Amino acid sequence: MKNIEEIIDKKALESRRQRSDHEDNFLQKLAVQEIQDRLQFIKKRFEKILVISGCPYYWQKTFTGAHIISDNETLKFSQKGYDLVIHGMSLHYSNDPIGQLIQCRSVMEKGGLLLGIFLGGQTLNELRESITAAEIELTGGISPRVLPMVDIRDAGSFLMRAGFALPVADISAHKKIYNRPENLLHDLRKMGETNVLNHRLKSFTHPKLFSLTSNKYMASQNLKDQKIEATFEFITITGWVPAEDQPKPLKRGSAKMKLSDALKVKD
Repeated sequence: MKNIEEIIDKKALESRRQRSDHEDNFLQKLAVQEIQDRLQFIKKRFEKILVISGCPYYWQKTFTGAHIISDNETLKFSQKGYDLVIHGMSLHYSNDPIGQLIQCRSVMEKGGLLLGIFLGGQTLNELRESITAAEIELTGGISPRVLPMVDIRDAGSFLMRAGFALPVADISAHKKIYNRPENLLHDLRKMGETNVLNHRLKSFTHPKLFSLTSNKYMASQNLKDQKIEATFEFITITGWVPAEDQPKPLKRGSAKMKLSDALKVKD
């Protein structure tokens, strides 16, 4: 079996999470709300629910009675037969996201639903551009600071490779306003969402890096009152365990009406 390269330092991740504020984490709140919104449109009553999360506080409060397990690389299931599995805000910290989905599939019943939510590639793009420009100016190069996020184009194929049917992946973006970049960095530390790459720079950071980053961030924004905007992008994935009575997508060429006719437009 081919070894998976460990991009994420799981010990550092656990240390960050232990120091984080579990009861004040707006990213986890938003993620839970995104999942709740999608479940409202699904006409099925779920009886046996599993939630996978490294920050379970809000998930436990919302999905009372669900089984909650940590997001270890090897998931520690206590039983099987789940009809709903929620992978909550952890896949962007997995060294093997497809492996995570395969493990989830192995404990689900036929017709079961998997919902996953994680941070997408446009998250903190403003901060990333500013710190990259500052580091190049100061040192002539850049150090690893950004997680290799799953692309929306790959998310659906990950579900299919893991054995799920009817895969869907979509994006939602949330903007948050801060007075200064330092306030954003404080929030990230408080939520445990800081750099845990295995190859991150572990020596002392250049003393002027963060002040220069702050200046570049402020200069790049066009908001009133000298405030800054930070983007947090969520990717949500939906997949079903194949079942005999499950709707099947139509075969190519089986449509009885042209799309242009249905939309009443010319070809």
